Amino acid sequence: MKKLLVFLLAVLLLTACTSGETDNRITPTTVPTEAPTAPSTLPPAPVTVYPGAVEHYLGWRKGADFSWPRPGPPEIIMLHFCSAVVNHRDDPFNMTYIRQIFIDADVSIHYIIDREGTVYCYVPEDRAAWHAGTGMWGDDKYTGSMNLYSIGIELVGIGSQSDMKSYLSAKAYKALDPSWYGFTDAQYTALKALVEDICQRNNIPMDRQHIIGHEEYNPKKHDPGQLFDWNRLLG
Repeated sequence: MKKLLVFLLAVLLLTACTSGETDNRITPTTVPTEAPTAPSTLPPAPVTVYPGAVEHYLGWRKGADFSWPRPGPPEIIMLHFCSAVVNHRDDPFNMTYIRQIFIDADVSIHYIIDREGTVYCYVPEDRAAWHAGTGMWGDDKYTGSMNLYSIGIELVGIGSQSDMKSYLSAKAYKALDPSWYGFTDAQYTALKALVEDICQRNNIPMDRQHIIGHEEYNPKKHDPGQLFDWNRLLG
């Protein structure tokens, strides 16, 4: 009788294993017929960067990378100014703080020139940066599309009281170190060398039709502002 019970138990187990039932404790593994293809998300390596710049890239795509391919060589150079003075009154020219402003705002720029004249490249020239926004200038193709055709350059500095009125009260502005206003000799020297290099490589005329301020494209902006000396760049 004992042998019969063992035999019947074995038959029941064999039947359960071959009847198509699945043990819930076991997850079947499916072996793919092809290896998964990694998404091709990275563009070609940058090839056009000012030789005197420190490569300090923000990244490559909007949101994650802050730029996208441009349709052709740049035709316009647009100047801006920036600082971290709104949130860091005692250390407004800290490049770490300034970099974070771009990341938090999901915008970008090709070059930034600090107070000592160091040129930082945030986006290589081959790609369009998110710096110009909407506006109008010259040819209709630039209307609302200046990012596609321009190189953006930021000068680290603080504009006039009028330029800064959207960011600082008159009292807060006057409390700042006066040496922070405007731009340094080192910045003008570095800017001139950078702009001349970009213009020469791309056949961009060194004139005020092709080298403009953000305020000229979008009147709501105030950079590079009243304290920028255009004669030191183009004179």
